[in-house]
Parts: sequence; C-alpha cells; structure tokens
Amino acid sequence: MRSSVGRSVLAAAVLVAVGCVTINLYFPEGEVKDLAQRIEEQVQEQAEAPPADDGAAATPPPATGDDERTPPPASGGGSVGLLDSLLGISPAYAQVPEPEVTNPAIRKIIDLRAARLSEINRYKADGVIGENNQGLLEVRDLDAVSDLRARAEVQKLVRAENADRQQLYREIAAVKNIDLSQLPKIQATYAETLRANARTGDWIQTPDGDWKQKGR
Repeated sequence: MRSSVGRSVLAAAVLVAVGCVTINLYFPEGEVKDLAQRIEEQVQEQAEAPPADDGAAATPPPATGDDERTPPPASGGGSVGLLDSLLGISPAYAQVPEPEVTNPAIRKIIDLRAARLSEINRYKADGVIGENNQGLLEVRDLDAVSDLRARAEVQKLVRAENADRQQLYREIAAVKNIDLSQLPKIQATYAETLRANARTGDWIQTPDGDWKQKGR
C-alpha cells in the first residue's frame, strides 16, 4: 500500500515538474535588426532609382587603333587581383549580395514595397498614416484626406503594404530559422528599424504605445 502511494506521489511530482518547464526559444535579435536595415536600404534605393530604359542596349563605341594595340588587363590582374588571390577571394564572390536579400520571396516583397514608397511617404508627410510598434502602417487621421475616393485609396494602400510586411516577417522567420511563435518579436524588432529610418515629422509609435512625431 505504501509502495503504491509512494509511486503515485512520485508520478504527481514528475507531472508538476514537467508542467513547470519553460521552453526558451532562441531569438537572434541582432541578426534580425541587421537584415531589417539591409532590406529597408534596398527598398529605399530601388524606390529612388531612375526607371529602367526599355530601349535597346547602347552599342559600344568601335575599337580605335590604340584599343587594338593595347588589350585590356586580364580579370583579377594588378595589385587588387594579387591581394584577392592571396586572400583566396575571387572578384565574383566578393560581389555576391547576402542571400537573405536575394531570397526570391523577399526580393519580390522589396519590389512591391519600393513601388508604393513615394505614395506612402506623401501620406506620412500629411500626417494621415504612421508607423506603429508592430512594424505595420496605421491610419492616424483619415479626416486629413478630404476626397472620399482618396480615403479609400489610403486604406487600400495601407492594407497592401501591411500584407506584404506580414509576409516579409514570415520570410525572415524562415531564412533565420525562427519559430513562427516569435513573429511578434520579429515585428517589434523590425519596427525599431522603421522608427530609426523615419523622416523628421513622421508619426511613429513607441514600444510603450505612445505616438509622437519623429524629431519633435
């Protein structure tokens, strides 16, 4: 009888102990911040880039007599090529972008976000929308837009941008091997980068939930 009671008590103790175990999932905050910054730089650079020329590629100028007599230096030649050779680095390898930014899914999101960035910035400057503390756009003052059609466009713009951002956070979780249960951490961490990159006068939400204008 005592043996049976003892086993029961031991089993109960084990169950309590197992129930109290907390699983600590690793979260690479620094890596997420670095990737967020690189992605935002890509969005900004692409948004500012001049439109691509759809015409035929320019024909290279004909070779001159000097060009024929003096061939161009071989790839990897000179002091730079020698240094690369000594370090075991080829020029092609040195120019390869980091894989997360060239990930096809992330690349597509960068393209989509870059295409609407100027419009988003215009509404931010008018105080219509701001950056919340979960890395998403939020409508702050729709009354600042008088035209009803324009109001609908603002809401459509915010929905499209937020859908892409939410997908972006899932892609970041995938490339960084982060459990999806930590998506809120990814969003909050990414929001830090968005606040840091905000322009003066843009509305941003602090981690504690307060709204303020950047630099004011």
